Amino acid sequence: MPDRIGGDHMASLVVIPDLITFMDKLSTDGKKNTNLEEIAIERFAGSSVLNSLRDLDLRKRTGCTIIGYITPKGDYIINPDADLVLSPQGKLIVLGRPEQIEQLNKMCAQ
Repeated sequence: MPDRIGGDHMASLVVIPDLITFMDKLSTDGKKNTNLEEIAIERFAGSSVLNSLRDLDLRKRTGCTIIGYITPKGDYIINPDADLVLSPQGKLIVLGRPEQIEQLNKMCAQ
């Protein structure tokens, strides 16, 4: 239903223009400015000692911001708390600039 999607998008531009423009830039300019990445918890070296997002400390170590967590059952947690208990089968959704994502990937490779 492209007409409905287009109409909803245009209506949103009128009601919350800056937010919609920001999201459009995130999805269209993402390769050079920002990236969204999905990272399996098991990719982190020493993940067996990780208990929470606070233990992982991604923001300080890489600059990436955790915006979501996918539980092993497939439930999505948006903007998870720092004390969220991690599962090795879980996944993180992170936001970062290309150099931050690169740092994250280096961290996972150690």
